[in-house]
Amino acid sequence: MKEKLKLWLKSEQGNIDKAVADASIRYYHEHKSEANFRYDLKQCHIESFNLVKGKDLCYDRPNTAFAYSLWYHPRRINTFLSFFLQKILDQQGQHLEVFDLGAGAGAIQWGLGLICAGLRRLGESPPKITVINIDTSPFMLSYSKDYLWNEFVKIYPETKENFITEYRVNSWTNDKNLETSNPILAASYLFDASDNKLEIANDFRELVTKYKPNTVLLLTSNQAEKIPFVDSVVKEFSQLGFDAQTVSDTSLLFRGELKKINEVRVALGNKFGISELSRQSFWTDSSHYGVVLQKPQSEIVFSYKKRNIPSLDIFNSPITVRRDVVLNDDQRRAARNSDRPSIIVGPAGCGKSIVITEKIKNIVEESGYSTDLKILVTTFNKGLIAKLAEWLRDLLDSNRYTLSHDINFYGYSDKSSHITFKNSKQTNVRLLHFDMLPKMLGGVKYKGLVNLEQHYTLLKEIILRVKREEKIFSDRFDNILNSDFLFEEYHRVIYGLQVGIAQGEETYLNITRKGRGNNPSLPKNSYRRQLAWKCLTEYAQRMHKEGIQSFTLRRQYLFSKLKMGELKLNYDYIMVDEFQDCTEADFEIFYSMIKNPNNLTIAGDLAQSIHLGTAARIPRDNRMDRRRFYRLDGSYRLPVRISECIKRLSAAIVARFGNDEGVTDITPYKSSPPGSRPIVIYGQGHIEVAEKVKQVFNHYKIYDLERITILEKDIELQNEIVKQGISCETDTILSLKGLEKECVLWSTRIPLEFEKEVFEFTYTIVTRTSCTLIIALTDTTQNIYKKILGLLDIERLIMWDQVTADKFGSLCEEYAPETIVDEDAA
Repeated sequence: MKEKLKLWLKSEQGNIDKAVADASIRYYHEHKSEANFRYDLKQCHIESFNLVKGKDLCYDRPNTAFAYSLWYHPRRINTFLSFFLQKILDQQGQHLEVFDLGAGAGAIQWGLGLICAGLRRLGESPPKITVINIDTSPFMLSYSKDYLWNEFVKIYPETKENFITEYRVNSWTNDKNLETSNPILAASYLFDASDNKLEIANDFRELVTKYKPNTVLLLTSNQAEKIPFVDSVVKEFSQLGFDAQTVSDTSLLFRGELKKINEVRVALGNKFGISELSRQSFWTDSSHYGVVLQKPQSEIVFSYKKRNIPSLDIFNSPITVRRDVVLNDDQRRAARNSDRPSIIVGPAGCGKSIVITEKIKNIVEESGYSTDLKILVTTFNKGLIAKLAEWLRDLLDSNRYTLSHDINFYGYSDKSSHITFKNSKQTNVRLLHFDMLPKMLGGVKYKGLVNLEQHYTLLKEIILRVKREEKIFSDRFDNILNSDFLFEEYHRVIYGLQVGIAQGEETYLNITRKGRGNNPSLPKNSYRRQLAWKCLTEYAQRMHKEGIQSFTLRRQYLFSKLKMGELKLNYDYIMVDEFQDCTEADFEIFYSMIKNPNNLTIAGDLAQSIHLGTAARIPRDNRMDRRRFYRLDGSYRLPVRISECIKRLSAAIVARFGNDEGVTDITPYKSSPPGSRPIVIYGQGHIEVAEKVKQVFNHYKIYDLERITILEKDIELQNEIVKQGISCETDTILSLKGLEKECVLWSTRIPLEFEKEVFEFTYTIVTRTSCTLIIALTDTTQNIYKKILGLLDIERLIMWDQVTADKFGSLCEEYAPETIVDEDAA
């Protein structure tokens, strides 16, 4: 039967060629009018050479699958049939359930479909086959389902009977209650990546251990650096009871030219002037290496037992229900309750907030939900406070506590909340936004909202008076006598370094202004520093006397009350998320509110220090001299291609902080959720940008995108995008930090309030996404962003069209490494 089937398959060579070509022709006619079609198609062909160069192919351009099908798809079908035909025939008479991990354009499905159709046309009864295609690229799966497979079933309609297909991005859920006795895992995605090989192998081993397939089919490139890796995986699997068989590609079924596909390639190449399409495509492909892994007992048909596989994930899913999240070893260690201060650091998306909630759960359970327990949880983000409460609600025993929210000025539930244990007369876990600590815990009276413009107006008024009094008529001191600098100086030094105003002049004139650098220069005991002090003194006095509302002044009032012993809060534990926004004075507040400093836990990433920049530091205090660091690696939330793109930006921030313990390089993690490379668009102004955003969104909503979030706040661009019929919001990174959004648009035309923190601001913006990042360039792109653009990995960017690619090159500036050096250390 095998030889008869092989002869029949060879006779179908021309039909397969035609089906792939016909699918591409239909796709072309449906998409040729798109504005960037030619440019994207050319880039797809250029990038497809990455595979033969041993590099990664990202599969995230709109036309990637179209280009891929005209070169690789028939070859992969040929390879699969040649490598695994006998293995499938061995399973005849059984129901096969094949999980194709990294399914791409569906070559394995085509191979199985051909076997099924061939057996039926030869008078045999093929097995019932279920193929579950799982991939991180929705573009590949969509092309496979909507174009390629449609053409296949036109030629082989018999595959409609007893041949079931499913297509899933990232994860498969068994909503049809499939029971399997003969699961086959087929994987080529595993070995295509150039990085993270060890992590990927570990993930695949876990899949095999969890789902216990009878057969594993592995396929990878026949490249010197990949074969030894596959062989090492095979050796390891032999210890799990698998027999291994290496299959060669010396007897490929199909030979010769792909005539119909080449006709399409030539026509496209001539029409669009794409030289890469002039290469003729052939069936033969000697660049693959295959391995069959099988459990010996699986040959005994009667030993099979039906079982249900509830789900299968090839990468981590986004967090939906907190209790469903399984912590890794590092996260579990960081979440243990101990008698030492804990500092949890790591890059964006590594799970710091998850660890915080897990640690609270551990403390609560160890105490037996003690009614005497008092825990304070605080952070600088209201949305994050709400998210932490939501996760704790998932984790804790719902029969043993109640959760209630604060009521705001307007009578509605606020983000801050109380968790009260059964029979308790006090709040046991208090979740409170940091800027509400003075009011809710310290009794500081708030008299209306904080108006930042009022502060800048006041400072400008003070500066003008000081200039007159000091007879300053030049711009010599303008880099310190300006409202932006003085506003920061008050928060970061006067308050943050606990200088104070009442008796602080001598202290201020001689203090080392940690992290404030020497640009602008402010030498100790200098006239420049005296000028700054004169302005800052009047600023503080005016705020106090006139009741001008200030976040910083409110903290000062709380700080003073605690230091004077007016408050006795005595928390058993304090958990601080996003500690990178804390000054030394803020940490002093925590020390003053906790019974034992050993029970302080802080989590954060100095690279996201948008309030303080490089002035942010982890306290080096003898009350935390037994502190224990927990460093979490890998960004599990941020798509791997975005992590790769911003790796140099992350490294530059580490260097700027001078290797501080609290800032770490971002580590691209292969098992992060699916998402594309950052997409760069250029328009002269916001109207043209909005038109291109619509083009991008229409393509990339295939990732289940529903809304765009613009950062920083750009109302004009938001309005134009809404006019395009797209749900869009805009906000500041100060509001969103610590939270994720599915599609972030970085508007580079919006100036930063504090330009010194451009690295931290940008890093925080680009790490807010859980799926897609759009970088919008215009003729008014801020100059401060140009060195950031130069740090991005251009191979991990998608330029939307030719004009964008040209403009991007002109906007990039080469980055010269820099560190922020304090004046007296220079």
